[in-house]
Amino acid sequence: MSEDFIGKIEQIVLSNLEQEGFGVSDLSHELGLSRSQVLRKVKASTGKSVYLLIREIRLREAARLIQGSESTASEIAYKVGFSSPSYFNKCFHDFYKCTPGNFKKNKGSPAPIPEKLKKKSFILIAAAVLIPLIIFTMKFGGNLIKTRTEQAQLASIAVLPFLNLSEEGEQEYVADGITEAITLELSHQNDIRVISRTSAMRYKGEKRLSSDIARELGVDYLLEGSVLHSADSLRVVVQLIEPFQKEKHLWADSYDQKYVDILQLVKRISNQIASEVNLAVTPDAATAESKNVDPDAFDLYLRGRHLWNQQSPRSVRGAVNYLQQSIRIDSGFAPAYTTLAEAYISLNKLIRDNEEKLRHRELGRAAIAKALELDPSLASAYITGGNIAGKFDWDWEEMKTMAEKGLSIDPNNAYGYILLSNYYLVRGKFNKALEMALRSESLDPINPRTACLVAERYYLTGNYQGSIKQYKHVLELYPTYGFAWDGIGYAQYMSGDREEAMKSWRELHLIMGNDSSASIFVTETIDVALNFWLGKAKSETPQYCSNPTIIAMAHIFVDDPDGALEYLDIAYKYKNEDLPTMMLRPHWKPIYDEPRFQELAQKVNVVISF
Repeated sequence: MSEDFIGKIEQIVLSNLEQEGFGVSDLSHELGLSRSQVLRKVKASTGKSVYLLIREIRLREAARLIQGSESTASEIAYKVGFSSPSYFNKCFHDFYKCTPGNFKKNKGSPAPIPEKLKKKSFILIAAAVLIPLIIFTMKFGGNLIKTRTEQAQLASIAVLPFLNLSEEGEQEYVADGITEAITLELSHQNDIRVISRTSAMRYKGEKRLSSDIARELGVDYLLEGSVLHSADSLRVVVQLIEPFQKEKHLWADSYDQKYVDILQLVKRISNQIASEVNLAVTPDAATAESKNVDPDAFDLYLRGRHLWNQQSPRSVRGAVNYLQQSIRIDSGFAPAYTTLAEAYISLNKLIRDNEEKLRHRELGRAAIAKALELDPSLASAYITGGNIAGKFDWDWEEMKTMAEKGLSIDPNNAYGYILLSNYYLVRGKFNKALEMALRSESLDPINPRTACLVAERYYLTGNYQGSIKQYKHVLELYPTYGFAWDGIGYAQYMSGDREEAMKSWRELHLIMGNDSSASIFVTETIDVALNFWLGKAKSETPQYCSNPTIIAMAHIFVDDPDGALEYLDIAYKYKNEDLPTMMLRPHWKPIYDEPRFQELAQKVNVVISF
């Protein structure tokens, strides 16, 4: 019965193939069924969304045409209902793992080998070798991380920044908070890839075509909305958009609710969106964990969250103040403790006073312990707890455990994959670390911080050209992003191109306002320039550097191993959060055999192999 149903769908899609906007509503009309009936039946029969099924039918027909006609890939793209040849090429490559040209050249089969057949064949060939490993995996391991192929086939969505229509402009934090809350609620679903808030918020205030935004983020759907906040009530208007092939507004609704019930409102909206993109969400499960929170406490929490996202020393201190007020009003609201812990982590990075850093670490540990005590199902608390275990305690196994727990609840948490990337890094598994970093980037595609992390992983694997290419990609989007200029300088230096490294570091110093250093990186040799910078950094000139691991690295570049070891010891004394990963960089080769360096590696519990 299900085969006949899917066969009928295929006939309908093929008969409307050149209609680029043919979608769920059109298919429902042709079948004589409601949208919800079609969504449920397709999901039950194939495990896929209607959107993906239609796209796969188009791609299979494209494969047939590629093999049986002389039409170009662009011509075939239009024939099978794609308005953009470049988007067609991307979808074709995701599905067949090769370009249309290579598919024709290699006389490829019209569809990928089903995963079940691949697994069956593989087991028949390698059973004798793999049975012990399978038993071990069943006993000790889960299937937490999906393959990149599975990721490519998931429906995907980005929640764009909601507009603030309230009369008081200062209530922008309410719109931002609801945007973030809906993103978080949707991200708990396993059957959808949800783009990180960090990447989506880049479009705040921008007037862009939905199709352009969707292409940049690599998503199938966009959610837009607006918030009107007055007195003690809220009105939230949302609409779900399918940007391809022709922009279509799939669904829209408005919600009016008392501000005190804001959490229930968020869950209602996200549950309805999930149904629209054909996720297997049980309504009871989506609302069962909804908890009441004092509206004044929640308002203070949103204010604190808004300031924390700005990531400046002043804004983060303001966030701590609001979050502490929120907790005083409602001491049972776990997300406030989690964000408070995140704020202490941020202060640890942003401030210079080492003794104050140590105090913040203790406060961060206490806050996250309270969050987990109050709500053991809070994914962000596990991720933040893992972050603390790694950055503050260098407890890598605990970091991994906490990250995996968080990801089992929220599989779309980009930072969870960063923690796993760091874990594999300190364990000496650089390729696995790169894989996790790329997974994070797929969830947070235009965040320069995440993109630079990928570049650093290339650098650590010795792929300097790959690292340089990735950093250049970041700088195309963010020309004044200092971390990218800094990182590309190291990659250029280690690849032997010191002249380009000098230019990159000059750009870094111009961005930081260090005009004297910038000019020296043009007029002097690299040794003179680095020694000049070291003098400034060690004199504690604020804009130069307060990170002892960076100062240690500069000593290596000027052939001063004793100075490098001295500052590595300082970094260890104050448990500098960058020390473990910095020790894995290849520029430490000159002091690798030094007993002090080896002893430090053991204390930090990292595996170093140059």
